[in-house]
Amino acid sequence: MLSIFKINTNPEKRYFGFDIVRAFSVLLVMHIHFLILIQKIVGFDVKRIPFPDPVDMFFVCSGFLIGYHHLKDIHKIGAVTPKYTARFLVMRWVRTLPSYYLLLTFIVVMTIVFTRKFYIPLDNYFFTSNLFSHNIKVYNETWTIAIEEWFYFSFALIFYLIATVLNISKKKSFLFIVAFYILLSNFLKIYYFFNVYPDYSFMQYIHFKEIIVLRMDTIAVGLLAAYVCYFYEDFWHRNRYKFLAIGLVIYFGNMAYYWMIVNNYIHTQFSTFYLFTFYYLVNPIGFMLFLPCLKTIKFKESFLNHFILFTSNISYSIFLLHGTFFILVIGFCRILGFDAAKHLVITYILWISFAYILSYLFYTKFELKVMNTRSKIIEKLKLKE
Repeated sequence: MLSIFKINTNPEKRYFGFDIVRAFSVLLVMHIHFLILIQKIVGFDVKRIPFPDPVDMFFVCSGFLIGYHHLKDIHKIGAVTPKYTARFLVMRWVRTLPSYYLLLTFIVVMTIVFTRKFYIPLDNYFFTSNLFSHNIKVYNETWTIAIEEWFYFSFALIFYLIATVLNISKKKSFLFIVAFYILLSNFLKIYYFFNVYPDYSFMQYIHFKEIIVLRMDTIAVGLLAAYVCYFYEDFWHRNRYKFLAIGLVIYFGNMAYYWMIVNNYIHTQFSTFYLFTFYYLVNPIGFMLFLPCLKTIKFKESFLNHFILFTSNISYSIFLLHGTFFILVIGFCRILGFDAAKHLVITYILWISFAYILSYLFYTKFELKVMNTRSKIIEKLKLKE
């Protein structure tokens, strides 16, 4: 039975706690999007459910893993060279861009075929639709990918410039980048709050939190955790349970405050200001304090753990496919004369099944094969040192 969920990997060598977060995050994203789509049918408001934010979890974990591996890599080499910087980008871009571009192009082609209107969303291809403002018109759920891609590019470039061109130590360069992202993003949040989004509606808030320059600090919080873990490992490990207790108070206290604000139990000038600005700094900091405990969790043989690992492995494919293919399932049901709105349980089962099956096939037949070409690309481009 366990073989159903096995993909060739080495679970003992992975940070399984992060696999748990990745699997939970993508499943939470799926179900939040499902509830948003059906909320009018079943007659409830999704805002009334105090969900944790899956994007915060993913960004913090992503920042930690990228930052931690980056610190280990740069301390194995003498200097941060253009070749190392290019190698860093190749490793990340080959992992994320081919799958994204393939599915984006599929959606664009299908849209042109069915609407008979020729439109190519270049801002989606160049990740500019939510760079400084919110202008996402196609493939809406991938706003998070745009943030990640701009982070990869800017992090690699800024680190190279600081460490090599300005000749600042690697440790100080890394800490400077953390401070730069956090300070810049929060300064811009305050500026946007007073000058760009003055109505403070809930929809403006949704757009506000999806703008790239305003969310880099969430990933930077993960970088900060990586810095502490790498340079102060004993402090990090010895105090892990204290950090967890403090993190739980901060994270769930912040969540409760958010829930009361968006449901109008609290409505003050400060609460509105806090929601638009510092909520998405405090929340990641709270979650960051979970990481010392999460890093110690080891994989153990069980059906549940294999399912978690399986979901984690195909999570990027699930994320890319789940929203679009939900719409396709609804369309397929209509062609068959099946009223999806009246049979939500069956619709849900079909959707979740299609999402997993198609994501597994996409991961094994395309995503994984492309990922495995990274070393060949690096060798062909002569980026090894």
